[in-house]
Amino acid sequence: MFDNIGWIVEAKIIDGKRDEFEAVMHEMVAATRQEGGTLNYQYFVSDDGDVLVYERFATIESAHIHINNWNHYAERWVAAAPATRMVHLGDLPEELSIRHVALAPKMLKPFGGFAR
Repeated sequence: MFDNIGWIVEAKIIDGKRDEFEAVMHEMVAATRQEGGTLNYQYFVSDDGDVLVYERFATIESAHIHINNWNHYAERWVAAAPATRMVHLGDLPEELSIRHVALAPKMLKPFGGFAR
C-alpha cells in the first residue's frame, strides 16, 4: 500500500547527558543527510528529555545503509539516551527487522491513508 518503509525510535536522555546526546545527534544528522535514500530523519524532544526519531527510507537497501552508518554512532547515542521503544512502519522484510531485534520493535503494517 505504501512505497516507503521506516520506523520510530523513542529514547530518554539521561540527566546531565543532553549536551553529549545533542553532539552525537548533530553528527548523525550530518552523516545521514549524505544517504540518498533516507527521506526523513527527524528528531523531536520534550523539555524533560523524551526523544522521538522519525525515520523513513525510499528502499530496503537504503534502510540497510542507514543501519550500517548508525553502528558508528550507536554506543555514544545509547550512552546518552537509551532507547525505550521502537515501532516499525511498513512491510519490513525479516532480514531488516532482525537488525533491530534487541529493541523488540512493535510491527505496524500499512492500514490506510496516503503519503506524498
